[in-house]
Amino acid sequence: MRILICTAGRHGATHTLGKEMARVFEHDGVDVDIRAPESVFRVDDYDALVIGSAVYSDRWLPVANALVERVSRSAHPPVWLFSCGPLHSSDRPVNVTSDAAHATTVLHATAHRTFPGKLDPERLSVGERQIFDNSGAVAGDFRDWVLVCNWAREILACLTAGRPGL
Repeated sequence: MRILICTAGRHGATHTLGKEMARVFEHDGVDVDIRAPESVFRVDDYDALVIGSAVYSDRWLPVANALVERVSRSAHPPVWLFSCGPLHSSDRPVNVTSDAAHATTVLHATAHRTFPGKLDPERLSVGERQIFDNSGAVAGDFRDWVLVCNWAREILACLTAGRPGL
């Protein structure tokens, strides 16, 4: 079995979520490729596709959206989607972004999950820092590795059972 994982991010948190999923898949003997979305033009050689994007200002990154559009124009394997972030204070709900909802629809994705991310203000650009300062977001590493690994196991179970949905 072959799985392609594509992650779009700015500071590495989304990519590390993809790498952790790959570790789970590889532990079960799956052949995994991790690639940047802008480098993917064909997915027909894979048994599954996992696309993840960081969320900034309630939007996926443009390279993730562009990949979704390319993949949606041709036959593709089953797709799972994830968002990394957004980070909000605990009293604000986190919703599925419009980009993730669109991707779920056009790709007939099996599932979409939103995982907490990581925010290190020292790594932000001046513009990102201004947005952070006014957003109510909290700095820190909120990635839940157990949640990520369990979702990867759910994907594997779905693929090995031969059923298209979770």
